[in-house]
Amino acid sequence: MLSLPLPNYSRRYSSLLLAAVFALGSDSKAETNWEQTGWGGGGFFYAAAHHPTRDGVIYMGGDVNGAYKTEDSGKHWRIINNGIASYAVYALAVSASEPEVVYAATEAGLSKSVDGGEHWRTLPHTGKKELRITGERKLAIRCIAVDPRDGRVVYAASPSGKIYKSTDGGETWAVSYEKAAAKEADGTLRIQYGKVTGDYFGDFALPVVAPKEASAIQGIGFTMKGEGVVPKDCFLIIKTAAGVAFRSRNLNETFKQMELRDVVLRAEEFTPDADYLKKHPEAVGATFGDKDWAQIARLDFSCSGALPMETYVARFSRFFFSMKDGKEELIRDFKSDATMQTFGSIHVGTPQAGPAHSVTVASTNSSLVVAATDDAGLILSRDAGKTWKRLNTPAKAAHATFDPGNTDVMYGAFFKNGLMKSTDGGKRWTKISKGILNNSEMLEVAVSPSNPNDVYAIGAVDWNGSFYVSHDAGESWERENKLRTDKKTNPTLDGFNGGTASLSAPRNLSINPRNPKQIFIAANWRPCISEDGGQTWTERSAGADISCVTDIRFSKGKTCVTVMDEGTLMSEDNGASWQQLWPTKHTPGLSGHEWRVAINEVNGTTRILSTVTPWYKTPTCVVRSDDEGKTFQPITTGLPDYTIRPNTMWGQGHPRALAVDPTNPQIVYLGIDGDAAAGKSGGGIFKSEDGGTSWSQLAHQPASRRMFYGLIIDPTNPKRLFWGGCGVNGGVHRSDDGGATWQHVFKDDTFIWNLHATADGTIYCGAAQLWRSTDHGQTWTQITHLTEKRSIVGIETHPSDPKTMWISAVTWSTEPEGEIYKTTDGGATWQDITANIPYVKPLVLRFNPDSQELWAGGVGLYKVKQ
Repeated sequence: MLSLPLPNYSRRYSSLLLAAVFALGSDSKAETNWEQTGWGGGGFFYAAAHHPTRDGVIYMGGDVNGAYKTEDSGKHWRIINNGIASYAVYALAVSASEPEVVYAATEAGLSKSVDGGEHWRTLPHTGKKELRITGERKLAIRCIAVDPRDGRVVYAASPSGKIYKSTDGGETWAVSYEKAAAKEADGTLRIQYGKVTGDYFGDFALPVVAPKEASAIQGIGFTMKGEGVVPKDCFLIIKTAAGVAFRSRNLNETFKQMELRDVVLRAEEFTPDADYLKKHPEAVGATFGDKDWAQIARLDFSCSGALPMETYVARFSRFFFSMKDGKEELIRDFKSDATMQTFGSIHVGTPQAGPAHSVTVASTNSSLVVAATDDAGLILSRDAGKTWKRLNTPAKAAHATFDPGNTDVMYGAFFKNGLMKSTDGGKRWTKISKGILNNSEMLEVAVSPSNPNDVYAIGAVDWNGSFYVSHDAGESWERENKLRTDKKTNPTLDGFNGGTASLSAPRNLSINPRNPKQIFIAANWRPCISEDGGQTWTERSAGADISCVTDIRFSKGKTCVTVMDEGTLMSEDNGASWQQLWPTKHTPGLSGHEWRVAINEVNGTTRILSTVTPWYKTPTCVVRSDDEGKTFQPITTGLPDYTIRPNTMWGQGHPRALAVDPTNPQIVYLGIDGDAAAGKSGGGIFKSEDGGTSWSQLAHQPASRRMFYGLIIDPTNPKRLFWGGCGVNGGVHRSDDGGATWQHVFKDDTFIWNLHATADGTIYCGAAQLWRSTDHGQTWTQITHLTEKRSIVGIETHPSDPKTMWISAVTWSTEPEGEIYKTTDGGATWQDITANIPYVKPLVLRFNPDSQELWAGGVGLYKVKQ
C-alpha cells in the first residue's frame, strides 16, 4: 500500500486553486496592441499620490489591477503595470526632489519607477519572504515616505512592525526601528497560526528519522499546550520517503489544553491526507499500520481556518515516538533545536510586533520622521531614524503628519480613537474630534501647505466614508460624503441617486502641492476629486478599470458582460460606452457576484440569462430578461436555499457555469460547485426546461462536483454534456443522456478549469495543459507543452476557422504572471500575444466575428484586432 510510484510531496497550498506545470511548443511573440474597453470604478482603490511638479498628474493604486495614472486630474486614467511586482498596490509615494521617481508598495514587494510609472522594477529583497517591505490589505496606509530633500533616502513601514531606511533609493535597506520582543518563560517553542499572511492555513514541517528498532514503535507523540482558542481544523500529517501522506484525526481540541501534556497518536488514527488524494485519487482507501512507521521521513503540524482574521497559539516542547514498554525515542526537543520549515500564515517564536501602517518625513526638516504602529502608537525620530521615541498616544495609530510651517504641530489619526493634535513636538496630545462621527475609523490626516488652519482627514464607519475639513487647525470639523457622479463614466448604479453618490471607505488622501485646493481621495467604488478645498466632490474613475469580468457574449451588435460586484452590463457601441442592465440599485438577493451570461433569440425576442451569487439574503439566483435587459426577473425556484460549503473552489458554491441547448433555448443547464452534506443536496448540475424560470437538480451527478467554468453541451448532440471537475475524482465527465448517467472520460489531470466545444463537436479542456478530443471524449490529445506553472482557463476558437484558437495561461496569485497564446494551425505552433495588455491573466476569452476582435476579461476588459 505504500509502494505507489509518487514524486516527493511538498505541502504548499497557499492558493486554494492549485496551478500545475505547463509548457509551450513555440514561444514566438506576435506584435499585438491591446485596447482598454471597460469603464472605471466599481472596485477598491487604496492608494493615491500627486506628482510634485506636474499639475494634473495623479497616481492611484488598487487591490486587483495595479497602478493607474492620470494627466488631467482624473478625467481619464490609464493602467501603468509594466514590470510592477503585483497587481495589489496598497501605497504610493513620489519623490519631491526627483519628481519622476515613484514607489509602489505591492503585496509582492516594493516597485520603483524612474519615469513616472511607465516602467517598474521590483527592488531587491523587498518581498514577503525577505524583508517584507510590502503593501498589504488593511495594513498599509502611507507605508512609504521619501525624504523631500534627498530622494535617495526612503523609509518603509513594514507589516512586520519594523521601520526600514534606505540611503540609496531602495537598493539596500537597514532596520531603523523594531519593537523589542518579549522572551518565553517556560522554555517551550511558541507557534502562532494566523494574522501573519493572508493565507487560511499555517504549517510547520520537521524531518523524521525512525529509530533502529522501528518495529517497537507504537505511535507518534508531541508535548504541547494551547491558549484556549481553537482553530477550525488541525492535523498532524506524516509523510513517507516515497511522498505518500497520511493525516491524523482533527486535533483542534488540543488547543483548549492550557497545561503542557503529551498527545500520542496510534497508526489507526491516520488516513490518507485529503490534499494528497486530490493529486493521487488512486490512494483512496489506503491504510497505515504499525509496520509503516519505519518509512516516515517527515511530519507536518497544520492548522486551517479564519487565519487572516484570528490567531491560534500553541507551545511545543518536543515530538517523539512512543515505543513498547513505555519507552520513548526523541524526534525533536525544541529546547535544543527550534529549526523547521514553515508555510502559510505561521509565526515561530515570541509574538510579532503589530504592523506599522504609515511613515512620514517632515517636509521642512528631514531629521523629523514619525511612524504609526498598530501596538506602539506613534513613534518619533528627531535624527533621521537613528533613534526613536514612543509618544504618549493611543497604541493603535493609523497615520501622522506635521504642519509644514511649524513642525512642532503634529496631527495623528488613531482609527476608532479619532484624531489628536500636539503643539509641542509630540510631548502632549489633545483629542480633536469635534464633528467626527462616533465609531469612525480615522485613517489619514493632512495639512494644507498654503494655510495651516486648513486640515483634512478621512474616515469610515464600515463601508460609509467621510471626508472631514477643519478651518481652525482641528478645533472643529465639517463632514462631507456626497459626490457628483455620472453613469456614463461609471455605469454601475450601486449607490447612484440622481447624479450623486456617497463616499465609500476612503483609504488615501492626497493634496496637490501646486494647487492645494485640489484634493484627491482613493476610495472604494468611486475615487473622487475636489477643486475647492473639499467643499464639493466629483467622481473621477473613467479608465481606472478595476472590474472583475467573468463572462463576455456578443449578439446582434451588442456586447454583454457579467462582473463580480457590479452586475450585468451591455454595450451597443463595441465597448465605447456601457449601461448596467441589473441591478439598477442596491438590491438584497440580487446585488453580488455575477458569473455567466447567455444571449439567445427566442420567438423574435432577445433573452438574456445571467447567474449570480448575491452578497446576502439569497445564496444563488438566475436573472432572466426577455427584452434585452429593459426588464428582468431574479429567479430562485429550485435552486439551493443555503450557502454550500463542502468541496468548493472559493469557500462557497458559486453558479459559475451556464449552458443553453443550441437546438432548444428552453433547456438550460446550470453548474454550482460543492458537495452534498448533512441532509443538504449540495451543488452540481441543475436543469431548466422553461428557459430558466424554474430549476431542478439532476438526480445523478458527476463524481466530482468541485468545478470552475467546466460545463458545455456538444453542439452535434444536445443530449451529450461535458463537466469539468477539480480535485478528488476531477477530470472530464460525460453524459450521453442529458445528465441521467455519467462517465469519467478524462483522468490525465484532476483540475479542469474550463471546457470548450466547436461546431463540429471537437472538445477542448483547459487544465495544466490544453487537451483536445475529436471523438466526443473517448480519447484525448495534449496540444500544448507549456513549461511555466500555469492553469489554462480562457479558451476560444474562431467560428469559421477552428484551427485558429486562443488560450489564456494564468496563475492565481496577485503577481503579473500569465500569458495569452494564439495558434493558427490547430495547436502545432503557438504565438505569445500577451504584448501590452495591462492584466496578463484574463479568465475569459471571446472572439467577436462582427468586429474581428478578440476580447479578454479578467480584472479589466480589453480587446485586440485579430
